[in-house]
Amino acid sequence: MELTLEELNKTIMEMRTKGYLTKALKLADQGLLVALESNNYPYVMDLYYQKILVHHSLGDTLSMVNLIHDYEAICQNYGTTKDLMHYHLVMSLIYDLVGIREKTVEMTKKSIAYAQELQDPVMLVRCHNNLCYLEVEKGCTKEALQAGLLAREYNKSLARTMPDLAKLHDIRINNNLADVYILEGDFKKGKALLDSTLSSTIIHHHKREKVAALFGYGFLFEKQQKLEEAVFYYKQAIDLARSYGDKPITKKVMRLLLNVLYQLDWRDEIFDVQREYIDLSEKMSVANLLQQVMNLEFKRQKEKLEKKAHYDPLTGVLNRHFLDYELQEWLNAAEITQSYVCITVLDVDYFKLFNDTHGHLFGDMILQLLANSLKDFLQDEDVEIIRYGGDEFILCLRHSQKDYIKTLVHNTHAYLLSLKLEQEQQSYPLRVSMGACVNNQKNYQYKELFEQADSCLYQAKANGRASCVLYELS
Repeated sequence: MELTLEELNKTIMEMRTKGYLTKALKLADQGLLVALESNNYPYVMDLYYQKILVHHSLGDTLSMVNLIHDYEAICQNYGTTKDLMHYHLVMSLIYDLVGIREKTVEMTKKSIAYAQELQDPVMLVRCHNNLCYLEVEKGCTKEALQAGLLAREYNKSLARTMPDLAKLHDIRINNNLADVYILEGDFKKGKALLDSTLSSTIIHHHKREKVAALFGYGFLFEKQQKLEEAVFYYKQAIDLARSYGDKPITKKVMRLLLNVLYQLDWRDEIFDVQREYIDLSEKMSVANLLQQVMNLEFKRQKEKLEKKAHYDPLTGVLNRHFLDYELQEWLNAAEITQSYVCITVLDVDYFKLFNDTHGHLFGDMILQLLANSLKDFLQDEDVEIIRYGGDEFILCLRHSQKDYIKTLVHNTHAYLLSLKLEQEQQSYPLRVSMGACVNNQKNYQYKELFEQADSCLYQAKANGRASCVLYELS
């Protein structure tokens, strides 16, 4: 019997929790194909998220980076708050792996903010525990302890509904808190937590977590100046990480092992580990990974600048850049398909009076209400919404049927007249005048269509405002 996407997603999460990573990855690949073919974007995003987390558990940084481009694009277009929370968590993991510490912390804190908004217990545990790890890396034991203890508290409530996952989180939290106590010199507490990890009934399924515990023992003995014991545990951690191909962890522990070997002056071993470390660094191509992540960051900043150049910051709709540089291409496309085009000009009646009476912030809220309402009402239409200036907006509509466009214009106007701005227990009805011009499948010149629509707007004002006048080219 085939699993539904919902059942598949749940099964993959259970497999990850139990440490069956290869099987989880195979199922995620199968599910992703089905979700993409059916345009089921909520599950596309969930399965991308699952795949990236599996690759992280396997230490496969390159695969994570390769997946993030498509995942980010889908999240931007279709993502909910939950998906953005997952996306920021994933980005925090990638930034951590390539060593961009500030961005790692920034992304983790954004994930926590989303998790708090959604009251998502799984993410609250995971993100606070990640923050604990990051603060340990910075040597900030007070902040690390606070984050780790918060993760533990959230995990107690998680244990009631998802006991298997809570057990895994217990191991991860204990590993991070052990590092905190070791840094503070409380070796007894640190060792007790590491002992708890290695005695867990599920640790044999979770190699990455076992590596972290072995690394913790090495760190403990290094801090106690029991250097030979530290070498023993660091080597065990390296061997286990190698067994499932976790290059980032292997490299990290090798670096610590080298530090201890230098203190012991074990020259032969230093030479061997150094050679392996250099070879591993070349294979990992960290510089290439870093470049890919920086390219992603550059792309994101470029898109922000383009959005700033093309969109009105107050209302979020297009600005005049569209009219100046893109509209003619939009009209040409309509002419090729012989679609009808309607240019509509609208503004808020008595807008200056609103501003003068209630202030410019009130006026801004009116404009935002108008823009957001237009976006919501016309979201399924072939339309571009432009803020022309002040309180004036332009709608550029396309459709294969003239009557459909005419009805849509009048329905849009009626909808806008039904809106009210609620402010300080008072209600302010929105009054809007509209002028529109529908072409005749011959004239696709914006200047003529706009001038006729603008003339209709003045006629609507002369008719007593809050009205709509539409003209059809013959």
